[in-house]
Amino acid sequence: MGGAKKTVAKPAKGAASEKEAAKKEIQKSVATSVVDPKVLDQIRHEVPKMTCVTPYQIYSKYNLKYSVAKDLLDNMVSEGMLRKAKKTRRVSIYVPAS
Repeated sequence: MGGAKKTVAKPAKGAASEKEAAKKEIQKSVATSVVDPKVLDQIRHEVPKMTCVTPYQIYSKYNLKYSVAKDLLDNMVSEGMLRKAKKTRRVSIYVPAS
């Protein structure tokens, strides 16, 4: 039932090191916990123009940590730039204060 077994050629040692070098070249962008003042000014300028804002939008657009994005939006609420439209246990939705 089994038939003849096929052997698989093992890669040379040089080929394995090339694959490892290729893996090292690919680096993911790291989210920062400290906000650059230029990025902070850009966020404060653009967010009030949006119809609705979630922390995920800020997190993904500006490459910040999710908790930092939530804190920024909460600070903007306390300053009067935004107001909370809806809050669930998972996400808060903010709209510009009129």
